[in-house]
Amino acid sequence: MKKKHILIAISVLALMMPFMTLVAQAADPTFANDAFKNKWVAQDRLVGVPGVSRPYTWGPSVPEAPNAISEPYNSSPGGQRLVQYFDKARMEINNPGGNPSDPFYVTTGLVVKELVSGLRQVGDTSFVQFNPSKTQVAGDPVSVNPDAPTYESFKNVVTLGNPDANSRPNAVGSTVTQFINKAGQVSPGNPQDVVTIGAYDTHTNHNIAAPFWTFITSSGPVTDPATGARVENSPVYTEQPLERVFGYPIAEPFWVVTKVGGVSRNVLVQLFERRTLTYNPAITGASKVEMGNVGQHYYQWRYVEPQTSPTPTTPPPPPPAPSDFSQFRASYLKSGAVPQGGTGNVLSYPTGAGASNSSALYDPDKKLAIVGTAGGGVVGVDVTNFNTPTQAWRFSPTGVNFDTTPVLYNGVVYYGGGDGKVYAIKESDGTQVWASTVAGSAIPSSVVVDTDSAYFTAADGKLYAINLNDGTPKWQAQATGTNLVNLFSPIIVNNTIYVVGSDNKVYAFNKDGSQVATTTWNSPALDGSVVARPSYANGRFYVGTSNGTLYALNGNGTIQSQHTFTATKAIYSTPAIASVGTGTRVYVGTDDGKVYGLDATNLAAAPVWTFTVGAAVRTSPAVVDGFVYFGAQDNKVYRVEASNAANSAVLATAGAVFDQNSPIVNSGYLVINTSAGILHIIK
Repeated sequence: MKKKHILIAISVLALMMPFMTLVAQAADPTFANDAFKNKWVAQDRLVGVPGVSRPYTWGPSVPEAPNAISEPYNSSPGGQRLVQYFDKARMEINNPGGNPSDPFYVTTGLVVKELVSGLRQVGDTSFVQFNPSKTQVAGDPVSVNPDAPTYESFKNVVTLGNPDANSRPNAVGSTVTQFINKAGQVSPGNPQDVVTIGAYDTHTNHNIAAPFWTFITSSGPVTDPATGARVENSPVYTEQPLERVFGYPIAEPFWVVTKVGGVSRNVLVQLFERRTLTYNPAITGASKVEMGNVGQHYYQWRYVEPQTSPTPTTPPPPPPAPSDFSQFRASYLKSGAVPQGGTGNVLSYPTGAGASNSSALYDPDKKLAIVGTAGGGVVGVDVTNFNTPTQAWRFSPTGVNFDTTPVLYNGVVYYGGGDGKVYAIKESDGTQVWASTVAGSAIPSSVVVDTDSAYFTAADGKLYAINLNDGTPKWQAQATGTNLVNLFSPIIVNNTIYVVGSDNKVYAFNKDGSQVATTTWNSPALDGSVVARPSYANGRFYVGTSNGTLYALNGNGTIQSQHTFTATKAIYSTPAIASVGTGTRVYVGTDDGKVYGLDATNLAAAPVWTFTVGAAVRTSPAVVDGFVYFGAQDNKVYRVEASNAANSAVLATAGAVFDQNSPIVNSGYLVINTSAGILHIIK
């Protein structure tokens, strides 16, 4: 009890004198880590200096908390992560083996989400259920302020996981009049000050009050932690402030009635994932907006307040991530009626862009086709009525080309953009879930996902891993002595990531970003560059080169003589491996105008199946229900029986070529787009 009383006294003092930190500059706290110090120094060292009118970003250390605390976190090395509690937030290092100069080496804890829900996060996907916090979000402590709303009061108005839960439409410019009471009841009122909505966040679909948005995007003098020099007119909250410093808003701004220094006040409060902001009209000057004391509140909730016995809570397991790499789009191919094409069975839909280098997706449950374009964004096309398709949505950030192929997983579409960002887009309405800026250049590769991470290569020659839930960076890697090829996505096989280097070797990486030892995987240099993504089936990796050679690499990277096939021209398509009759075949398109069917156990043998088109075939074949489907540079889409090349049909003829725009065959529909941006849906 003694510890609790000390914390309450400190809280009362801070709330009764909210601008005390602006009067005199405080000494630096003692830091658990130099990276923590650098983060604090940049934003807080100048607080209290004449002419600096902002409040603390971090504040002093919580007095009762040790400077360095190792907290259980099963996704960190050794199952522990280093944290330090400050008055306004918690700093944490989840991967001590990362680069300390990385601006995201130190992260800000998602403490507000835990205070509201009671779900304490003990790993990337692991939680333990406790009671939500009964501490007031603003104002004096409960002992003198028993009727003010607490964190628990917000539990039914927040968005914590599902982006559609408690979301609100864009209301920029409108006046904030909603109050919330301790019981969590929301009702309109008459606040003493007029505050409007200043911004809208599409990640959680919540509005942000204008004074809070001004605060989040403010500029002023900061400190360069490397030199200690004062830097004028700098953004106070750099490095994606909403995502990294404050977190996305998890609720609308609400007025609360609370006591401040013993006087009842109307105070505007908004909860973000990592911070709470308050606006007190009774305060004069710039300090009307302040950071809530969430670091102090969280420490008290976790270490001081009595808790009921925790109950382990495991969120519903995510569905299996796409893991079949036997064909280019294997995870999205699905049996159904055989597409017939021809009159009445071909739908042509202009995407609104003049070019598209992306292969499309098709979701049969929603009757939704999704395709990226060059300059026209990502388009979702509703084909519920085949004869009159409609645009379901368009996601179109200014000036961004989407030349890669989309990945759909758990209701979210993942796309790499030409601006160096990975975008996560809700399939339901095309709104942005998050955008991750970690690459130093364009992302021409597709994104590959597992249940908690996304992987991709970028034009800077690096392989990247980011967190799937929010796009935050995990690691980046390069193969020893070479850059990584960036024109195709990596593949994941048995928890190992494979990607081709600029030296034409295939490299393997572990899921922590370390390179697999050459004693386990050691690929020789192939005879040409690789443009299309490899395939994997039957324990071998299949990859074609610009010199027209198709290789089958063994599980350790070696190549046997019977596992190569040579065409007369380049191979720019992903091979498709499929069972045909009692055997297994590899189908691959080439620039010599042919699609070959090869014996998967002996690529060097004469092809067992050949279909001649007469124009380059750069689309990756889709083999579904005994047929091979592909587009060609003669503007045609073909269906050929996998066991009998004499049984063929032209399903559609377009007005432009099918380059590397590969088909999806799913539930009786074939979806493919031309290089000129025309989406074709064939049944």
